[in-house]
Amino acid sequence: MTVVSIQVITSTGCILRNWSIISGFADTITFGQLFTEVVAGSYESAKDFVLPEELRNNRVLAEVSKTRSDFQHVQFGDRVVDITSQFGHYVRYTVIVPAEASLDPCASRSSEDRPSAFSVLMNSAKKLKLPQTTIPAKTKKEELFNELC
Repeated sequence: MTVVSIQVITSTGCILRNWSIISGFADTITFGQLFTEVVAGSYESAKDFVLPEELRNNRVLAEVSKTRSDFQHVQFGDRVVDITSQFGHYVRYTVIVPAEASLDPCASRSSEDRPSAFSVLMNSAKKLKLPQTTIPAKTKKEELFNELC
């Protein structure tokens, strides 16, 4: 049984699905069929993966490697079992995003939208307060004094 580790990214470097192990597929499955099944949620480890609607019709490249770097392009019609036995079990699919930034799912994560670390620290520092300590009152006069202070 062949086991592969799959990652799905965009051509801009946005990670859509980080590395997950996929197993239990037929020996005759191709890279194209495997990608279609991963997107469809056919495998337990990739059930939560959802390819954004705007990227579903985009061109996809398949790459294989023995490590998580130095990938080699493979054809969508190649059988997964044959290629991964020779070139490694790391499979990366790259969804090609056109130059328009509106289609890129990572474009919404720009640094302009996020607050700076300094502003986060300053806002949280304003909210912090020391816990109120109560001193047990011995008389009614001390109890009234503690409530007023």
